[in-house]
Amino acid sequence: MRFDLTLIAAALATTAAPGPKESFSAAMGAALQADEVKAVAALDGVDLSSLPAKDQAAATCMRERFGPKSRPAPASSDSLADRALAIYRDYWHTAMLHPQLRAAEEQGLETRLRKLLGPPKQADLDALEPLLSDALKKEGLHSLQGRTGLLRELMIWEKQDEKVVPVDLPDGQYRAKVEYLDGFKSFGWSHYATCGRAATGGWATEEALFAVVPRYESLDGEEFKVSFLGHETQHFSDKARFKDLKSWELEYRAKLVELAFADTTRAKVLKRFVVDQGTDPESPHSYANRAVLSDMVKRLQLSSADDLFTVDLARLHEAARATLLEDSQKRAAAQAVPIPTN
Repeated sequence: MRFDLTLIAAALATTAAPGPKESFSAAMGAALQADEVKAVAALDGVDLSSLPAKDQAAATCMRERFGPKSRPAPASSDSLADRALAIYRDYWHTAMLHPQLRAAEEQGLETRLRKLLGPPKQADLDALEPLLSDALKKEGLHSLQGRTGLLRELMIWEKQDEKVVPVDLPDGQYRAKVEYLDGFKSFGWSHYATCGRAATGGWATEEALFAVVPRYESLDGEEFKVSFLGHETQHFSDKARFKDLKSWELEYRAKLVELAFADTTRAKVLKRFVVDQGTDPESPHSYANRAVLSDMVKRLQLSSADDLFTVDLARLHEAARATLLEDSQKRAAAQAVPIPTN
């Protein structure tokens, strides 16, 4: 099963000439594409003392976590949750340092989970993960497994509360069921890859939105309302209206929603898109970031993505909104589904 997640990355500036900020941004981008060889190389020999303390701490952590002869931490207790998390950390660690071995490492993950859970020998990862989820429930824990981007995921949390909230989208207002998650034992592989500077902020299924509460400074702030509620509610709407959307297409449309509403967070949203760009559709966030930036530059007739930071905000909002609605019209025409009206 695939989940469409919103990664809440660090707000990182880029510069024309090589420097600490550019090096740290490159490291974050590589880490979010599960390539710690490139991430650590980007930090090699760079004096990061001019960066904010939280970025310095993350860089130091990444150098140590993924440096020569490094090993992931062992299980901190004999609980099922800690033993399972240790197995996933070992898988993440090796798969990030040796991207060419990801398939083999995934097979190793399957073998170790089978040993942990003791299911029938023929069970594969898709069958093992529900078994792990059920076992964690017996310890009073919730979890998310499946594939997020390039790697298999494991998030574990203790608390979950439900609310129904109104959410504005370019084509109208929706009422979304939101599960608020807290008390985390694991924030997942992106958090592990970046030493906490980037991580999943939430995701959407066909039934509800799931918000990772500790990833937001305020649930009343624009980041939560736009980059989580708006982004994920667009996923929710799209999954109900359009069939067979690819993961990167879901992300592309949801990221347009962010640009259609971001005001005080415009720079942070754009910096996140700029830092994490890729050409592999199997990494849907990175691939969608690149597509959104390219389309906005073309639509607004700008020279580069850098100009999106200073272009008139109303023009940026309208360009993103119009691009999304045009995309919806094309998909609706192809599938003969109705388009909502305000």
